[in-house]
Amino acid sequence: MQAIQTSLGVTGSSEALIVLLFIIFILARRIMRQRNGTRYSIRSILTTPIIYLILTALLMVGESANRIAVIVTLMLLGLAAGLILGKRSDIFEKEGKVMYRRSTEVTFLWVIGYVIRVGIEFLSASPAIIFYADILLAVSAGLLLGETVVLYRNYNNKYKKKRTVT
Repeated sequence: MQAIQTSLGVTGSSEALIVLLFIIFILARRIMRQRNGTRYSIRSILTTPIIYLILTALLMVGESANRIAVIVTLMLLGLAAGLILGKRSDIFEKEGKVMYRRSTEVTFLWVIGYVIRVGIEFLSASPAIIFYADILLAVSAGLLLGETVVLYRNYNNKYKKKRTVT
């Protein structure tokens, strides 16, 4: 097999296979969580958006003011989209546990963004092209954060009030 060098530092075909399997694992896990739902907790709804926000902030270090403005603007647009699409997310009870399911649209956009972003990072070492991966990360961060806000509000409206009344 031919050895490859990517911007992720993967240098051989066996390492590339490991990275590919990891990506498939992440995608399969996300799709299964979408299908079956996940147990609701503040930690479970905040972990991914916080990781994305931290990664986006780290990617902005050393960038020009114009690029930072583009990244922040697109993150805010992602946030607005997440607030709108997040209304299609679901909070429900299953076997006495409060569960949530992210909206299909947000999951679909996240999967597409993830695949494209990883593809860009995997196949290109050009900083100009990597910037587009950074933009996708920022939009995903905003999208997930917006949906998380909606999930949190829905939980409070549906379950927190019910538990304080009884």
